[in-house]
Amino acid sequence: MVSIGTTAKTLRESLGWTQRQTADELGVSYVHLCNVENNKARPSQALLDRYRDLWGIDLYVLVWCENGDVEELPHAVRNAASKLATAWRKRIDDLIEEQRKDSDSPCSISGR
Repeated sequence: MVSIGTTAKTLRESLGWTQRQTADELGVSYVHLCNVENNKARPSQALLDRYRDLWGIDLYVLVWCENGDVEELPHAVRNAASKLATAWRKRIDDLIEEQRKDSDSPCSISGR
């Protein structure tokens, strides 16, 4: 079973962010973020809110979209769940593209 910490780590890595950089942006210690990503600590609701503020992504929804089985859902919601998963994957692809553009820009001041 994939956990929220594993999903947070995968998202961070796909965006090309370091743990230290992400911890700084989230306002937590590097050690705490490491523990969350390695499933040794659970993220608080405040930390989940900061992830959403930072990247516009709800980690719980992302965990389901990346790992949930649509076939196990009631027939009435399968189509909506599939569309939701597709939309979240597109959101992540868009974030990755934004990060790439920011890092390629000679005038980038974000440090990301």
